[in-house]
Amino acid sequence: MATVPTPALPKIFTFLIQRQRACRLAEPRRIRTISVIANTEHQARANLPGLSLVFMSRTPSMGVAA
Repeated sequence: MATVPTPALPKIFTFLIQRQRACRLAEPRRIRTISVIANTEHQARANLPGLSLVFMSRTPSMGVAA
């Protein structure tokens, strides 16, 4: 019996945008986040080139079109 692969459902990945200067996470002056819809974290990061990102969360997209 063959296994039918299920398509990867897109998820919403949320990242903290880290400041270029070294600052402790406990003392942020302004918290900036960004969310992107992708199938994997790697794909989400690839869609946001040049940003220093800290992973925060991954949630189902609930049918949101990518």
